[in-house]
Amino acid sequence: MYSKRPPSPRYQATSNRFPTRPDYYPQRHPQVHDGYHSDDEKPFGAPPVPRYRMVPPPSVAWCVPSPSTFRQGQPAPPAPFQPVSSRQRVPSPTRFPEERRRRSRSRSRSRTPERHTRRPSSKQRVPSPTRPGRGSFMQRVPSPPPQMSRLRMNGRGNAHVPVNSGSLNQPAARRGLSPQESLANSRSGRMNQQPEHHRAPSFPGGYVSYSVLPEASNQSPPGVNRPDEIKRSLNERASTRRVTTSEPLLRSPPLSGKRPKSVGLSDSFRPSLLSPLGILRDQGYQYRELNEFEFRLVRVFPERKTMIKCEIIHASLEHPPDYVAISYAWGDAGHTRKIELEGSLVPISVSLYGALDAIRQKVESVLVWVDALCIDQSNKDEKTQQVQLMTNIYSTADSVAVWLGPEEDDSNIAAELLRSVADQSSSPEKVSRLLSSRVGKRDLAGVVSLFERDYWKRLWVVQEIFNARSINVYCGSTKLPWSVFQKASQTFSRHRTDLDLYFPGGQRNGRPATVAPTQFSYSQVLVYQGPGSLPNLKSYMELEQGLLLEVLRACRRKLASDPKDKLFGILGVLPEDTRTEFRADYSLSVKDVYTEVVDYLLKTTERVDVICDAIHFPLHTGSANLPSYVPDWSHIPQTAAMGHKYNFAASGDRKAKCGFLDERLNKLEMHAIYLDTISLHGMAVGTLCTLGDYLMAFLHWRALLLGNLDKEPEEFSLMVQDDFCRTLSFGQVPQSWDKENQWMAACYHVFASLLRERLPHMALDRSLASYADAKLSVEIDNRRHFLQKHFGDQMMGRCFCRTSDGRFGMGSGFMLPGDIVVVPLGCSTPVLLRQEGTRGEHRFVGDVYIHGYMHGRAVDELRVGKKELVKYILH
Repeated sequence: MYSKRPPSPRYQATSNRFPTRPDYYPQRHPQVHDGYHSDDEKPFGAPPVPRYRMVPPPSVAWCVPSPSTFRQGQPAPPAPFQPVSSRQRVPSPTRFPEERRRRSRSRSRSRTPERHTRRPSSKQRVPSPTRPGRGSFMQRVPSPPPQMSRLRMNGRGNAHVPVNSGSLNQPAARRGLSPQESLANSRSGRMNQQPEHHRAPSFPGGYVSYSVLPEASNQSPPGVNRPDEIKRSLNERASTRRVTTSEPLLRSPPLSGKRPKSVGLSDSFRPSLLSPLGILRDQGYQYRELNEFEFRLVRVFPERKTMIKCEIIHASLEHPPDYVAISYAWGDAGHTRKIELEGSLVPISVSLYGALDAIRQKVESVLVWVDALCIDQSNKDEKTQQVQLMTNIYSTADSVAVWLGPEEDDSNIAAELLRSVADQSSSPEKVSRLLSSRVGKRDLAGVVSLFERDYWKRLWVVQEIFNARSINVYCGSTKLPWSVFQKASQTFSRHRTDLDLYFPGGQRNGRPATVAPTQFSYSQVLVYQGPGSLPNLKSYMELEQGLLLEVLRACRRKLASDPKDKLFGILGVLPEDTRTEFRADYSLSVKDVYTEVVDYLLKTTERVDVICDAIHFPLHTGSANLPSYVPDWSHIPQTAAMGHKYNFAASGDRKAKCGFLDERLNKLEMHAIYLDTISLHGMAVGTLCTLGDYLMAFLHWRALLLGNLDKEPEEFSLMVQDDFCRTLSFGQVPQSWDKENQWMAACYHVFASLLRERLPHMALDRSLASYADAKLSVEIDNRRHFLQKHFGDQMMGRCFCRTSDGRFGMGSGFMLPGDIVVVPLGCSTPVLLRQEGTRGEHRFVGDVYIHGYMHGRAVDELRVGKKELVKYILH
């Protein structure tokens, strides 16, 4: 409830008969000030004080009482009452009751924490900001307001700041001190003699000097209700300290009244800083600081009980012991199990618990390295240091243990099939018979499920496998060498035709032939997922300047919980000179990390091909606010830049001429050859498309083409349609079909025959229908596979377009009429730019195939003066 009001009067009389008036206009009704501004602010049960009566006449002025001498922990004794003069008026917060009630209900925007100003006595110094326009001897002493949940109004209509705001001038409970400590040790006795709801407000600025002394008791002074949440034990209280500053105090968020709990440590570990950053999972273990080239290892004790027991030790990478590095997927962070870490129960993910349990031995201890326990994940500085050592950690380990997860989805019999396929990999006939005998069996479905596990989608796996000296794969209680998985995956890739024959997509025996939510066929999963999803990075090591870009492209479909890990997670596979250019600093923003990649590649390769990996279709919204020319490596598009895949060289051997215009790398200036402007485009093909999407897009694009050929001669029309078919395949025509109008016949035959089968009631025009039944000189065994290989991959995520000068092209589905087509110097392909704003700046739209301009023709026309070089600014 409420504490009793101290018996001492609000003010003490002195010999000065000229009072300082706090208000610049007179008070019409002098009042007796009893320490409260209204009756509703007084504690319950306090007697009412008569208002609006004259004050008896002493010849003194009112000021703040000086502190009295009292024992530590006891309240100050009441000061003697002295009469006052009849000419002395005690100011009231308001002049009229009506005005007081009106102002008590109002809220003001002003937060000026001043109420009434008094001249302090010669012995009293109250820590308060100096009143503007006066000397330091004249200080403002605010009248103590009650603890309120809303702003109060002073005599001038200004809002009064509640007590619980401010920084160092806060009440004791807000500073983490007990009321007893504040009462006994404050330099100002007046402030702390009152209960907390009487105390003066704090200020956002001023001069402060305070002391904190250790207490020997937790007892609160009489009349003060001490909150339970701020009680502290003796060992938690700080030693005596005095802080004095002449700098203005800035307003800061309120400090918590709670102190962190003490953490018990074993004798073998020295305590670190008193910061929660070193505490593992907010449990009773605290990390020790690592030295240079030092890392932690977890000693897993032998299996004695179900509970896993372990301890953490420090080791040097220069002379490391034998240990096993664990490669695993983190899994669901909320699904945990507890282990005993040096006497403390620490929750870890279920996936990590299974990995430790699989590696744990019966008799001997095992030293392992695992990122979740050996790196303080909450310490960004340590995380940055340890990520730089990941290459050494995995290459120095005696072996790497790959943990795929528990035994489920027939993984045990799937392991036996993998071993059989690996053993017979050198005999194609035996492998074909083995695959045909697996029709309707559960073991091949178990292999498909094993290859689709989350482990294979993780980005960090790439460098962990790449740097390992020896690898063992664990799945439940099954253990296989890595060579079994590698040979089996390569064998499945060589026998993809058999897989498509025996396990086609769609239905098989009335049951779906796929098991993944993505609805991939067996052959797609066995060839492109599992070990087949890991890029062959050794083939990229011969590259020099372009190595970083090729590795980023190869690993783009891998997943990482932190977007910055899309770069940091591949540093371990790069040469030493490249790793030194990038520091795995997790305090950087995603924008800074990705823009730094562009800056590095522009300078080292002297090419601008990296901007073509900024794919904007399908449109996605990221939180990094990247410039349009910076690729978002955390985004996983279904399409890729066409330049490196099809070996285009639109700018010939010309080097890039570009540079950044600002320090933040937000604007890029580049020189490019202007080609043309987009006049029309067809429907865009999505990235999650089916055969029907390709067929409908073909009909729409061909209709746009024929709309401009009605009045043209037949010979010219056939030539244009042949260019149209070559555009659909990006000019990648097989040599056996590279004859006059032969590629057009093959293209029209495949699309027309599939349209007739899929949509028999759709009427085709006479010319297209004639190609459906045409007999070609070269037979097409699988029309759907032929369409996907030569047209589908190129059409995905793109649309057909025509320029103002009649050139054909196919580019990003993000394009619009009016986009300009340019060939940047040092770029493999033409690109689309879109002017935005009034400053002449452009947005990067995407790369584009322009028929006839993919192998240096624009540069040749620039040399003879047919084209001009233009400067563009990208944002």
